[in-house]
Amino acid sequence: MRNSLFGCLCLLFLIKYSTSTLVDGIVTLSWTASGSSPAVDRFLTNQTLIKLQVLCREITISANATKEQIRKGLKSEHKKTKITINGKIGRFVGCLPLQSDTFMATSQLDNKDTKDVRSVMDIYYQNLWKEVEQKQFTMKDVECGFDGYLALDTYSDLTKPEISPEEIAEARKKAKKVRRAADENKSPLQTVATKQAEKQLFTWADGYYIIEVGMPDLSGATLNDLDVDVVVAMINRYGGYLTADEHPAMVFYVVMTCIYGVFAVLWFVWCACYWKELLKIQFWIGGVIIMGMIEKIAFVVEYDTVNRSGSKVHVAIVSAEILSCLKRTVSRMLVIIVALGYGIVKPRLGPLKQKVFGMGLLYFATASTEALLRINTKNDETNNRVMVSRIPLAVIDATIYYWIFTGLVATTRTLRLRKNIVKLNVYRHFTNTMIFAIVASLLFMIWSLKSHFFTTCITNWREFWVKKNVFE
Repeated sequence: MRNSLFGCLCLLFLIKYSTSTLVDGIVTLSWTASGSSPAVDRFLTNQTLIKLQVLCREITISANATKEQIRKGLKSEHKKTKITINGKIGRFVGCLPLQSDTFMATSQLDNKDTKDVRSVMDIYYQNLWKEVEQKQFTMKDVECGFDGYLALDTYSDLTKPEISPEEIAEARKKAKKVRRAADENKSPLQTVATKQAEKQLFTWADGYYIIEVGMPDLSGATLNDLDVDVVVAMINRYGGYLTADEHPAMVFYVVMTCIYGVFAVLWFVWCACYWKELLKIQFWIGGVIIMGMIEKIAFVVEYDTVNRSGSKVHVAIVSAEILSCLKRTVSRMLVIIVALGYGIVKPRLGPLKQKVFGMGLLYFATASTEALLRINTKNDETNNRVMVSRIPLAVIDATIYYWIFTGLVATTRTLRLRKNIVKLNVYRHFTNTMIFAIVASLLFMIWSLKSHFFTTCITNWREFWVKKNVFE
């Protein structure tokens, strides 16, 4: 039991978790001077309730005047202003749009063509709507003073996409000149009533949705008199605000919290049974288990906050990420110390202590930088700053693994010369666990690259939470 528990703990410490960038479940849409219609995109479950609310305010030039106006409310002549809102909601039935598509389209323009970037993006956006099944909706005669959620007046039938999923996959294959065709199975359309009895807007299947709201039509006023925003709230079928690709991650963190709790109990019982033989490092191992449990609780709180309120709390996200980096740092330092044979063949580390501490400090600083850049950057998969920050983190991780294996080789050689069979067997279990962890990491990396990067047609969006939240 002792060897198995030790091996399982070493494997658990080597796994590092990278939280996905959470998105808000409540979004405010505003209109720019160009008049383009704002849109929000999310992975939503079937029967997700889409609620819209209108926010009107007089145009002001100072933030203090806007706050005072919100506190006092609209003038009486504006409260009765009627607003009509038109919009559409679409779901991708085939390949998901890729971030690299827009990046490649805009990067082909020269510096002198930067004024055309917007038109290129508009064309790309309009073409996206040809790839979705969609519905139109209208909400009429809404008063600016109304502070509740809006009811639907008209809701069109489901319209099939203009471009079939097979044509999308084939077009992307030709554009990127890949050798293999993408697997694409057209998802069946689900029919729903054209008019809901509750006059509410619901999604009709699991998938990736775009919700576009057109510029409001005001009667009795113009957009020069009023600023009109629309608040879009997306409530999933479970009653929360988490999107379809993020809800499994919250379940994952709850399960991991329970696992860490079980390990903490087992480790405490094991330490109580062998308290006369305990080493200092075993107390540190117990501390890492507690730290891991606190880390997972922080992630659960972070996801639960978004699920309940619909908005992210930046402090909670940063705290969870820093705790994750700290736990990963301490666990790696402990594995290095064990590999070097501290308490087994070396009574003290000596000058190696400063090297282990320095490596841990360097890893913590690099991992924290990468985490903060990732959670504060949009489109982190194509952002240069995030990509560059991951290079030194990967180099440091590789250096740590190299140090661990060289230490293991030296320690096992010493134990073999001393003919200490019991401790030698423990280190053999430890080495096998390390090898298994690295092989599993490489297999996961290959699967992730094959499924999400080296492909022209991504349809397995339900697996995104695995790539984002469990990364080795």
